[in-house]
Amino acid sequence: MKHLYIHFPFCESRCDYCDFYSTAGSLGSAPAYVEAVLAELEAESAELDAESAGFESLDTVYLGGGTPTLLGGSLLSKVIEAARAYCGPGAEISVEANPSTVNRELAEALAEAGVNRVSLGAQSFDEILRRNLGRRGDAASIGMAVAVFREAGLKNIGLDLMFGIPGQDRAALAADLKCALALEPDHISCYELTVKEGSSFQRRWREELDAAAGQGRDFYEAVVDTLEGAGFRWYETSNFARPGYECRHNLGYWRGEDFIGLGAGAWSSVGPTRWRNVEDVGVYLEPASGGDWRAIREYEELSPEMRGSERLMLGLRCDEGVVRSQVAGAIDDEQEKFLLRNGFLLIDGGRISLTRRGRFVANEVCARLLRD
Repeated sequence: MKHLYIHFPFCESRCDYCDFYSTAGSLGSAPAYVEAVLAELEAESAELDAESAGFESLDTVYLGGGTPTLLGGSLLSKVIEAARAYCGPGAEISVEANPSTVNRELAEALAEAGVNRVSLGAQSFDEILRRNLGRRGDAASIGMAVAVFREAGLKNIGLDLMFGIPGQDRAALAADLKCALALEPDHISCYELTVKEGSSFQRRWREELDAAAGQGRDFYEAVVDTLEGAGFRWYETSNFARPGYECRHNLGYWRGEDFIGLGAGAWSSVGPTRWRNVEDVGVYLEPASGGDWRAIREYEELSPEMRGSERLMLGLRCDEGVVRSQVAGAIDDEQEKFLLRNGFLLIDGGRISLTRRGRFVANEVCARLLRD
């Protein structure tokens, strides 16, 4: 077991486009939630303890949400310090942060607790686009948060951006990338906005979303060209890093490595077994007083075929690709030949990966490559 994810579903307000489990409003249950997370961590200690489980110590811990930083430094530090007991030296400890929640006290508490990587949810620096997304806080808070974290001693700072936002054009995207690069981050994630079919967000912005979708390829190429030109490695479909600053936690997902997830709505995957905790804070709290954690989980057993297909799809998201022998059973051989012949795939040193051409149409390539 090398990776631990901890979910904090609390938000100031819920963004209409967000697919992650979150709750908006009161933080009244936050202290009890933290105690429940600590109890679940203890319940999983046999899986996480390197000596008893026979595994290496944890390599990464990732606190996501929601908005973890909404809870403040004191509550988060309790969880981080407990998780660090299972970590090896040099472990990557990441926290997602909303810039509007960041202050000096929080940054110093996280640094003291052992956090060494921060992912700031910027989304956009354009005030109109931020308002269209329903984001709290102004663009100035992004730069202020970066400065505060650096003053606290945190050097590995990433920014999360979006493209395809209602009202966004090429000039606005270029301006966002310029603002992001001016802050000299070590990592930039840039995701195309995806909206749930039939959601209120889709109904409100249907025309603008259709217009943005028509420019998706152009937007994507502009993101890649700009960030690669600035010295970032395009190491995953939507992720770019300065050499040595790739997110090790997310790489664990894309490489198909086991992970444990704690908290309401969190996923875990260990061998052929996958499970998700209930998406309800109140129900999640129930086992903390001595109940059975299995009662609030939904389990799924993955067949070898499913695992092979997922390993192929996730592995091809990364520039390093995947060892072909590990996914051979999931590959349609005839389609593979077609994709190799037409310059979408590359096989080198026993690894199969997408070419640069293939990476811009990764979904289509994977759909062809997968055996029915």
